[in-house]
Amino acid sequence: MIDRTLHIIYNLGVLTILWLVLASFTSTMEYNRTSVNSSLVFFDMDNLSDYQKKMYERDATRLALRYVSKGSDFSNLSPRVPMEVKNEILSSLLAVHKSPFNEALEVTRKHKLHTFPNPAVDKFQVNYKNTSTWATPLKLGDNITNSETINKICDDFGLIIESHKIWDDEKNLFIVKAKQTLNMAAIAEQFKSHEGVELVNMLIPDTDGNDILATRTSKGWRLDYMIKFDSCFTGCKKKHVWSFEIANISSGSANVNFLGESGDELPDWMK
Repeated sequence: MIDRTLHIIYNLGVLTILWLVLASFTSTMEYNRTSVNSSLVFFDMDNLSDYQKKMYERDATRLALRYVSKGSDFSNLSPRVPMEVKNEILSSLLAVHKSPFNEALEVTRKHKLHTFPNPAVDKFQVNYKNTSTWATPLKLGDNITNSETINKICDDFGLIIESHKIWDDEKNLFIVKAKQTLNMAAIAEQFKSHEGVELVNMLIPDTDGNDILATRTSKGWRLDYMIKFDSCFTGCKKKHVWSFEIANISSGSANVNFLGESGDELPDWMK
């Protein structure tokens, strides 16, 4: 009788231990599931390299312009980008960059995904007739012109003229660069109408490639990071997408939610 009682007590003890282990495991699984779905991120740019800062600044400006344009011509917008929209998107990009999710590390560190360079936010090329007298200082190696109009545009928007070269027997060219990211398509319109200017090239690649899409949500922003592949010279036929929602954006923090992956399977050499 005593042996039987001890056996029952032993079995109850084993069952109790198994129940506690299962409860602990279930609790851990629930914690991991929750942490995968949402992460509070505190972000800043202090630990980013100068190159990363420059790239995210371009991304935020480009995505803000795409958002406010609503599909219209960028040249119809103001040269200056709405700062509220740009700063929200920049904060969202930084939040994903700082996020501990493996998927966030994959898009920001491994694949280093950024926006496709359209629209132009920091430079364009001007081709002009080499007989234009306003360009004489450029031909002598200076970075200003004899045109009050062009010089004023450069002063107003913090532009620099550089890389002056001979294009052909009749035309020369130079590059206009912005010290801070801007809507360069709107500024380019002011150059197009200037005497002697034959062409303004926005230097946007005539191909397709990796990109980021930004969509405003009721909570903040959704960012879709895309790798594109398969015949991208004529328009990529395939893409793989990682999607994140960034909510509760403040001056120093945000909640990052990983929404999932979609699209085509990545080739082995990309994995």
